[in-house]
Amino acid sequence: MDSTIGAFVSGQHTILDNENIPKDASSGGYNWITKDGKIILAGGRRAVGSEGTAGKCPVLWFGYKVNGDKVLYRKITDKLQYFNGSDWVDIQTGLSDVDYSFQNYSSLAGSFTVFNSTDGFYKINNAHPDSPISLYNASKNFHGKILIDSGRTLLWDRNDANKRDRTGLYGSYIDRQDSTVYTAVTGESIGALGSTTYTGTLAFKAGGASRNCFAITFAGTVAAGAETFTDNLDGTLTSSRAGGSGTINYATGDYSVTFSAITTGAVTAAYQWEDSTNKGIADFTKSATRLPGEGFVFPQDEGGDPILNVVIGPDGAYYSLKEKSAYRLSIDADDKNATNKVFRKDIGIPAWRACVSTGSGIVFLNTANPSKPELTILQNNPLGDAVEKYSIISHFKFSDYDYTDSYFDTYERYLMIFCKKLGNPKNDTILFINVDGKTVDVVKYNGLCSAKDGDNLYIGSPLTDSVYQILNGFDDDGLEIENYWDGRGEIFQTESLKKEKKLRIMGLIDPDQAIQVWMDTDDSGFSLVGTIVGSGSYVDYSTSQAIGVNFIGQSQLGGDDIAPAYKYFCELKLKTPKFRKRMIRFVATGIGYADINTLMDRDVLIFEDRIPKKYRNKQNVSLSGLITNLDNPQF
Repeated sequence: MDSTIGAFVSGQHTILDNENIPKDASSGGYNWITKDGKIILAGGRRAVGSEGTAGKCPVLWFGYKVNGDKVLYRKITDKLQYFNGSDWVDIQTGLSDVDYSFQNYSSLAGSFTVFNSTDGFYKINNAHPDSPISLYNASKNFHGKILIDSGRTLLWDRNDANKRDRTGLYGSYIDRQDSTVYTAVTGESIGALGSTTYTGTLAFKAGGASRNCFAITFAGTVAAGAETFTDNLDGTLTSSRAGGSGTINYATGDYSVTFSAITTGAVTAAYQWEDSTNKGIADFTKSATRLPGEGFVFPQDEGGDPILNVVIGPDGAYYSLKEKSAYRLSIDADDKNATNKVFRKDIGIPAWRACVSTGSGIVFLNTANPSKPELTILQNNPLGDAVEKYSIISHFKFSDYDYTDSYFDTYERYLMIFCKKLGNPKNDTILFINVDGKTVDVVKYNGLCSAKDGDNLYIGSPLTDSVYQILNGFDDDGLEIENYWDGRGEIFQTESLKKEKKLRIMGLIDPDQAIQVWMDTDDSGFSLVGTIVGSGSYVDYSTSQAIGVNFIGQSQLGGDDIAPAYKYFCELKLKTPKFRKRMIRFVATGIGYADINTLMDRDVLIFEDRIPKKYRNKQNVSLSGLITNLDNPQF
């Protein structure tokens, strides 16, 4: 008889015995990813900037400039830094070894990244990542974890000198983005006449360190006539005349303006400024009788367990996920009334970042029963508008992992769960889960957090102050990528003993890559039965497929760096003992691309219906099961 796997679509199954999983499923392994009907060797890893010393990088975050450029931030053990393209540059030093909560916020005043922790509450205009603005004001705001949505900051896990509150959900003013919070300045003198270059600091900054400016223009007169400088929103100023140029730091107010010629008339600046601690995203105050748009606090005390994370649900409400329950906060559109109530008591998460809001709903690891964690999604009931919980990916044994330092994120079609194998001290595993395709694949890279930029995925290390780009390239920082893929325990639909003569395998391979093929019969241990080499005669070099360095994208594999991969169709001749079941293992041993899309068992010969020989050594067993080879098996 013959048997063929024409597509690999099932991923890894670890709940059922390996004989009872889908034909194309994996019963174990790591660094092979199920995608588009094939299994693909996971991409490599490389350091971003210099390798760090012992420590950790628990936070990575991309901020966005107005022009769309991105800034990569990280919090390492005692520093907050940004990446300038080649090196990590300090923003703040001497910090405590605690996580930071980051959020992006865009308004008419600019594009910002806001971060909060027990060390401070800061706002960075991403045009000037090295110029943080301190927002902390004990009479206006708090230290804690934050979410910014619809012009308002939500804060929980409050931890400052005034109060420790783990069950209260706080809200700031709604940023009006108008003259309520913006102050316009016109005709501000910036220096004496008769010069070409003017430098200094705009006057607004002297009135408060938490202020920032925007919408800047400079005006003056030169011999040729009026000359004006307009704000490009990225920290540069464009002159109306050739030869003029300028820069502005929105956070500090520092400017440098060079006119096209010596000025002959008054030189002035016009701009607007804001202070986020005054009726903005860092102002949590409210009137004695609260008015719409002001701050608030809602207690979410039932059960006494702390709020671990707040995420936006598919219905637009805010869901506070706790250790043993969840709250739902719904705020009316006019901000006059709100409903704050317990949503469920049978759900809970193990850690702050063990959940993520996706287009399909809120996905989290439900550890209400700690011994049996379940991957769960809160999504709209298809028969109504209520949000319900559903368990997903029930074929994977999530209890094999420890989620104490877990982190959830999305990347292309995948949900990523950063965790660690039970008993290990640091995160060492990333579970790649295709929720729609119902697949799980295991990637063995150490990570505490992630940030993504298009097809590029970055992770922070739990072992050192380092950041790595992963699933990129074909090597692990110059070394081969450790890997293996185990198939199912195949019995070919019969309990009879069998022998197999041929194994055919098809896919794409790099000329420098090799794939070892191992076989285990009746749990006797794996033996090498052949190797597919990228330089083999069974590789078709007449046509190649361009393979990019990024491996997960929704479309055809591609990237900035392209390498060729060639189709192979390899047949391995086998000499097997008689077996009841067999299992295949693949191990890539070189550096280069490799995938497998078809596996064919050929000339499987069927023999007698007996148990394997290794199990036949105990016959005529006593009724107690303790004595064998009796003359009379009744005893």
